[in-house]
Amino acid sequence: MKKILLAVALIFLGAKTFSQTIPIGSYAEDIARRNQLLGKSDNTSSFMVRPVNDEWHDTDSSFKQFVASKTYANFQFMGKPSGIQILPFNWLNDYNVKRPYGYNNSSLYPAAGYQTRVSGGFLLKAGIFRVQIKPEFVYAQNKNFNTFADIQANSTNMQLLNAYYTTINGVDAPERFGNKSLQHLYPGQSKITVNFKNIEAGVSTENIWWGPGVQNSIMMSNSAPGFLHWTFNSVKPIKTIIGSFEWQIIGGNLKQSGYLPIDTNRIRNGKGVFIPKPEVTRYISAYTVNWQPKWLKGLYLGITGYDYLDKDSLYHSRNIFRKLFPVITGSSIKANDVSNGKSGDGQDFAFALNVRQLLPLYNAELYFEWARNDRTGSFNDFLQEPGHSAAITLGGRKLFELSKDSYIQVKAELTQLQKSSTFLLRDEPTWYTHSTSPRDGYTNDGRYIGAGIGPGGNSFMFDISCLKGMNSFGLTLERQLHNNDLYYSAFSGTGNFNSHWVDINSTFYTNIKLKKCLISAEVTPVYSLNYQYNHGNSLNLHARLNLTYYFE
Repeated sequence: MKKILLAVALIFLGAKTFSQTIPIGSYAEDIARRNQLLGKSDNTSSFMVRPVNDEWHDTDSSFKQFVASKTYANFQFMGKPSGIQILPFNWLNDYNVKRPYGYNNSSLYPAAGYQTRVSGGFLLKAGIFRVQIKPEFVYAQNKNFNTFADIQANSTNMQLLNAYYTTINGVDAPERFGNKSLQHLYPGQSKITVNFKNIEAGVSTENIWWGPGVQNSIMMSNSAPGFLHWTFNSVKPIKTIIGSFEWQIIGGNLKQSGYLPIDTNRIRNGKGVFIPKPEVTRYISAYTVNWQPKWLKGLYLGITGYDYLDKDSLYHSRNIFRKLFPVITGSSIKANDVSNGKSGDGQDFAFALNVRQLLPLYNAELYFEWARNDRTGSFNDFLQEPGHSAAITLGGRKLFELSKDSYIQVKAELTQLQKSSTFLLRDEPTWYTHSTSPRDGYTNDGRYIGAGIGPGGNSFMFDISCLKGMNSFGLTLERQLHNNDLYYSAFSGTGNFNSHWVDINSTFYTNIKLKKCLISAEVTPVYSLNYQYNHGNSLNLHARLNLTYYFE
């Protein structure tokens, strides 16, 4: 009888051979996604809730090379095979010649000079328990470079200074993290969870990416270090009578950077525009749910929301449910009315709608993300001005077969965070900033949790590459427009229409698989127009070498 009860319990616990998660932005993830388009695997993931698991690698022989397949120290626990897998070892080397470049860099700093990150670890599977330990050690030279305070040191344009400090007064995102070299050990892509069938719950510091984009995600990306959070999520798509579902619900703490903007005393004493922020931790509550309707093959529909607030006395006065799930309990329009001297209720909310359509017949995909910062005043308000405080990402890719296992891949993506024209008639928030509590904005450890292009930024990316087996080489072109919200605020009424800060980035890259090693390299000349909104053009150079070793 005891054996029967144990067997039934194990069936309901559904303990399986749980596999590792694929790091966000890794070459392995890109291979998994394009193999889905080519029909080389039975992977049904939406790729809108990441990191994804490598559950399907047994049916994808090419992808299998990028996961830990051998299990060491085998033992039985709760009647199930258990053991330890050694996760891939990664050594990243990065160099920016004149100033910081790039985003989607997780624990790397926005810094000039040399920077390196070393990461490795193991995955312990014991019945329903899963322990993934993969810390990241980061060293950054943090070389001196010209910041806004340097470029605009002698500026008498109070409109520009006010626009700049209005931005940084509502966000914790230092241009430079002090004036010394930096080194830090992050918990990285680590987590401890319990698994029930295809459902997972536990604590994690993994990076999260929500949404279909590959270059930018408006709601959640890997442009900041992962933060400590509890999570309740699906491990793989859950099948129902109306289709498959994936979801994740989290709650966690966001840290301050501990660094102030450069030269605040001089500018503050002269202009009185910098306002110090209180030292406080923020709590983030967020969710995403994605649905693949059974009647519409290859179509994925999703909704995402986040809410963050300072863990101050107002937060601690809440009941337990409103502390854990402010993204669900929400805040009223009345409470957030900041007119007439009111300060709101200390929350910042955003939501997004996601669409991804696979086109396997054409080896292609199309995707779209529409997001809104703060709630609408009413349904009529939404119908009249749906673009108010909205941001979008639109993209896609297609693979053209040249010969067996050889392709040309074309990708393009557009992201726009810049305010819509409705700001001319009504107040409109700038993405990731918040003028009242919480004034650290949507950041963790001084870096943006959402799209790495930052507040008021726009980006257009075009990528073309040649794929041959596991190897690739290609070119990515990007036009990145820095904080146009700040620009229009700074130069409105001046007639100055030609001082936009624009970077033209041309990245030449390659990925070469040599037995157990993956060598990834890239070189990016950056042509900058009007750096820090100062007339003139300049050049920067970025280079990266990333080495990954896969244990079998």
